[in-house]
Parts: sequence; structure tokens; C-alpha cells
Amino acid sequence: MNKPKYGVFSNIFFITKGILRIDRILLLSLIALIFAMVVQPIIIIYMPKFIIQYFEENRPVKDILLLIFYFGIVSLIVGQIRSFADGYFPRKKSHFRSMKLGAEMSLASLHVNYKYLSSQQGQLEIRKARHAMSRPTTGVEDMVVRIVECSANLIGAIIYVIILSSLDPLIIIGLIGCGIISFIAGNRVNKFRQKNKDTISKIQKKHYYVIDTTKDIKYAKDIRMYGMFDFLVNLGQKYINSEISWEKKISSRVFISSIVDGIIAFLRDGFAYIYLVFLVIQGSLPVSEFILYIGSIAGLSMWISNFANNTIILAADSLEVSDYRVFMDKAEESLNSKLPDKTVDVPVSIELQDVSFAYDDHIIFDKFNLKIEKGKKVALVGINGAGKSTLIKLILNLLEPDNGQILLNGIDSKEIDINKYLEQFSVAFQDALILAYGIDVNISMKSSEETDQNKVDDVIKLAGLQEKVNSLEKGKYTSVEKYLDSSGTELSGGERQKLILARALYKNAPILILDEPSSALDPIAEAQLYEKYHDMTKDKTSIYISHRLSSTKFCDEVLLLDNGNIIERGTHEELMQLNGKYAHMFEVQSHYYNEKN
Repeated sequence: MNKPKYGVFSNIFFITKGILRIDRILLLSLIALIFAMVVQPIIIIYMPKFIIQYFEENRPVKDILLLIFYFGIVSLIVGQIRSFADGYFPRKKSHFRSMKLGAEMSLASLHVNYKYLSSQQGQLEIRKARHAMSRPTTGVEDMVVRIVECSANLIGAIIYVIILSSLDPLIIIGLIGCGIISFIAGNRVNKFRQKNKDTISKIQKKHYYVIDTTKDIKYAKDIRMYGMFDFLVNLGQKYINSEISWEKKISSRVFISSIVDGIIAFLRDGFAYIYLVFLVIQGSLPVSEFILYIGSIAGLSMWISNFANNTIILAADSLEVSDYRVFMDKAEESLNSKLPDKTVDVPVSIELQDVSFAYDDHIIFDKFNLKIEKGKKVALVGINGAGKSTLIKLILNLLEPDNGQILLNGIDSKEIDINKYLEQFSVAFQDALILAYGIDVNISMKSSEETDQNKVDDVIKLAGLQEKVNSLEKGKYTSVEKYLDSSGTELSGGERQKLILARALYKNAPILILDEPSSALDPIAEAQLYEKYHDMTKDKTSIYISHRLSSTKFCDEVLLLDNGNIIERGTHEELMQLNGKYAHMFEVQSHYYNEKN
């Protein structure tokens, strides 16, 4: 069982500080609610006490009526405070969770380190952080509720102890002792939850994956074509049953804890009431005081019991708040790692020195070395799993090497601010993001107002999208998805990849990387596209990645990667003369590039 990074008191301070920073009305309603929760029961126990006392003292009816009037005014004021709190607190606490801390988490997700984001540990921590933010009944929002409840319970208990202080101290000690026993019994449930939290989270991850798969339109055809309905339903039910099984285990422990709490409450209150009745019979306690103490003992029992129960829930919520904070810490580390801007001259050389990298226990590169000279065009080829895409992510600083250095013009990537560093690259990924907005926005990745429309027109022509754009009623302003705009268009696979290539051209960075962006094109169209890119990027350092070898003929150098190592290196002609693995691959594929076939 891993100990959470942040404890309960630290998380209480974090939530309180967040409320103070974000929403003063929530803070005011929180304080008002605590005040009303404490004062209203006190009014209830003191009002009958004083009325009976007035009768005992034979006070005039006028005094009794005036007393009732005063209590009525106080009750009205406290009631109005409670109405204010009840009106604002539920809305504001939900807003605090979803619209404030939730929004901050969404922004943080954009800044967190990519290696962490894509790792199993990172995915687990992100999922747990999202769970802390996902529902009002657990995590961040529920902790706000428990802070209110525990504060009111604690203040109320202290006040009632003061009221009962004239009685035998053993009564108070007994009441508090019973509350501690209830807390210990309930805390066993919380420890069980904490011990099995990661196991339950992994089951939930699998369940959510099945749900997301059934909802994703990308998988709808395969689900129907291969009759996957029963398989997915059974898989989902399996995970549901596992979750239910764990809930039963937790519920059985909660039930036992409730029985223990009920028995303790019965014994506690029973002995206290017998003691008070005995004092009245002896004549050492007036009836008015009896009424007060009966109400106070019942109230103290309630405050102690509620405090114990709410503290247990607060501790469970604290575990989730700690999960949220762990993720936010990772994002803050990334934000605070900003380095002084360093100018990288153009053209740019790229060098990897003794770079080692592994995904968990799977080693991809071990003391890998590579230098790409300024302005050179390099083709990176190899079969699946050779390490091509990982190498690109390392060069882009999306992944951090376990050892070694990555240099741009001799400057260590770790010494360059990440935003400045990424400005050096135009990248066309195979699985690049396509937004449900206009073609111009998807090319510039900015709003239409901020986009250089003349530049968009140029790259549309260069990428071969002009014919498609001309066929659209709204031209380049047409949405490339129908999700947000029913008048939008649906791009083919080849058209989407041309759009991605146009985006890379629009950025016009000194280093161009094409990471298999043309796989949806036929081999001849791909070869022609790469030749066009060669002409357009004469002054840029370029890296071309493809399973197919259409990009290699016009490159200055070809690198054949296999199992994280460069096994062949040279120009296309040199590697063909070598008659090695590259030559064999090219011969196998060459008939695809012959238009006569």
C-alpha cells in the first residue's frame, strides 16, 4: 500500500486555499453554513430549557412571551443565514470543482511532460486525478462538504462539552471515548479502500475502455462487420462484475462498522440518560437543567458520531485530492522548467550523442549516436518496431532520453526553452490532430482572424489540396468534420494527409519532419509528393520517415534502422551498390513506383 504524497491536513489547507483564491462567495457560504449548523441546534436545546426555567421561577406570562419572541428573532436571523448558505453552497461547490479546478486540470494536461503523459504510470495518475474531479459525491467536491461537516461537528462538540462541563467529567470522557471507538471501526474501512485503490482503478480503466470503444464511431464498422457485440458486452459485464465484487467487499465492511457504531451509540446514550434521570430523582438537578443536559448529551453524541463518520469520509476524499495534486505537480514542474530563450541559427544541425531510451524494461536505444548536418535531407527507413517514431519523439523533445544528449547546432536541448525548441520544427505526423473547424484553421492551427490567409492559399496549392478546396461552397473556410457543422465536408484519407502536409508547410520551421504522413496515398502519388517536398524545402534540414522507400532517391542520406541501431547508411545509390538489406527492400517495393505496372 503506497502512502499518499499529501496528508489530510495538507489537503484541507489546499482546498481551503483554493476556495479563498477562486471563489469568495463559496467561502462566505461555507462559513455561513457552518455557523447555522452549529447555532440552530443550540437554539433548540436552550429554548425549552429557559421556558421551563421561567415556569419554575414563576415568571410573568409577559416575560415568557418576550423570551419566545427573542428566540423567534434569533431563529429567523439564523434561518436566513442558513437559507443563504443552502442557496449558494451546492452550486458554488460544484462550480469550484468542474469549472475552476477542473478547468485548471484541463489546461495542465496541455503542459505536462509528454513522456510522463504517455507512460503507464502517467496514464494511471491522470485517470485517478480525473476520478477525483469527476463526481460531486467523491474527491475534490465532496471534500469541500466534509470540511464543512467536520468543522461544524468539531465546533458543536466543543460547545456541548462546555455546556456539560458541570456534570461528572466521566460522562464527557465516556462520550468522547465512544466516538473514538466508532472512528477506529470506521477507519478500518478507509484503510481497506486505500489498500485496494489501484486494483479497483485498473478494473475501472478496462471498463471505461470498453465503453469508449463502443461509443467511438471509428470502431463502429468493425464492431458490426465482425459481430463483436456479444464479445464487448460480455467483456464490459466482466469488468462491471469485478467492480460490483469490490463494492460488496467494501459495503460489507461499512455494514459491520455501522453495527458497531449503533451498539456504541445505544450504550453511550442509555447510560447518560439513566445518570441524568437519577440526578433528577435525587433532586440535585432541576427539570430545566435536565432538559438542557438531555439535549446536550444527545447533541454531543450526534456531533461526535458525525465527526467520526465525516472524518472517515474526509480521509477517503483526501486520497483522491492527493491524486489530483500529484498530477498538477507534474504539470507545474513542466511549467516551471522554462529556460532562457536561446537563439538557434538557421540552418540547423541535429546530433544525438550516446542516447539511451527505454519504455519501462523495453530498451529502444542504447548509446545511440547520429548527426544530421545543416540543411541535409535524410530518409529514415526500417520495419515496424525499428525505433523510427521513438527517435523522432526524442529529437522533438517530446520524450526525454534516459541518458545522453540531443543537440541543435551544438546546443543541448535541455538548455533550450521547450516552446523555443519546438519552434524549430514543422512536423507532419501520420495520426495528426484534425479539428472540426475550417481548413484554414486546421492549417494554421490558429483562429481565422489570426491566420495569414494568403499563406494558407499558397500551401493549399503546394500540398495538392486546391482541387478539393475549389469544390467546396465555403472553400477553405469549410469545416473538415460534420460534428459541429452539418454543412462541413468529410476528407478522404489522402486529403487528410495533404492537409497535414499543408500545416507543416505553413509553419515553415527550419527543420521539417514527415513521420509517415502519406501512407494513405498510393505509392506513385507518395513518390511524386516527396519529390515536390524536396523542391520546396531546399534550405531546410529534413527527415523523412516511411515504410515505403519513395522518399529515399532524392535524399542526401538514407539511414536504415533496425532494433534501435543504424545498420546501413549512405546515399540511395551507395546502399543499392552495397546490395544489403536496404537494396533488398527497395527491389521488393520498386515495382510499386513504376507507373507502367
